Amino acid sequence: MASPAKLAREANIFETEMSYVGIIKAICDNDPRTFVGTIEFFPEEGKYHVDGHRNCGVRLTPKETIMHDGRCPKCGRKITVGVCARVETMADRQEDEIPQGRVPFESLIPLQEIVSECVQVGVNSKKVTTEYFRLLAELGPDLHILRAAPLHDIHATGGPVLAEAIRRVRTRAVHIDPGYDGEYGTIKIFNDGEREKIIDDGQMSLF
Repeated sequence: MASPAKLAREANIFETEMSYVGIIKAICDNDPRTFVGTIEFFPEEGKYHVDGHRNCGVRLTPKETIMHDGRCPKCGRKITVGVCARVETMADRQEDEIPQGRVPFESLIPLQEIVSECVQVGVNSKKVTTEYFRLLAELGPDLHILRAAPLHDIHATGGPVLAEAIRRVRTRAVHIDPGYDGEYGTIKIFNDGEREKIIDDGQMSLF
C-alpha cells in the first residue's frame, strides 16, 4: 500500500460474521443492524466538488452557476462544472431529505492531520509523528480515538485543543472550502484565533 497512514480513511462498518458471505448479505440486506455505516473523508476535499473558475478564484454552487448562465461572474469565461451539479441532475429528492433505511456515514480527518493543526506544524514533522504515536500508545488505535474515545480521556492525554478538535470533527463542526476547477478543497478545524482562545481560557496547552 502506498499510503498505509491512510488505511481505513474510507471503510465500511459491519456487525456480522467475518466471512465473504456474511459481508455480502449485510450489504444486500441493507440492514443497519449488520451494515452499520461507512467512514469516509470529507467529499468537499475533491478537486471538482463544486463549480468554479480557478483563474479568477470563483467558487459557485450549481444554483449560482445557473444564475450566472454558466459563466464566471468576474471574467465571463465558461465555468468548470463540478460533481455536485451532476448529483443534482440525478437527484430524486431534496438535499435535506434523508431516505428511510439509509446507511449512516461519518466523515473523518486523519489523526495525524488533526494533531498537525493543533500544534501548527507540518503533518510530516517529527513533533507530529512523536505525538501521534504517543496518543496511539495511551489511547488506542486511530479509529477508536477519532470515533469513540471519551473526550475527557483525550483531554487528559492530549490536552484541551486536541479534545476540542476531535469533538468538532465528530460533529462536522469544521470550516469547509470545497474544491473546484482542479483545486483541492480544504477542511480546517480552527479559524484564526480559535485555537489560541481555547488555551487562553485558562486551560493547559497541548504540550
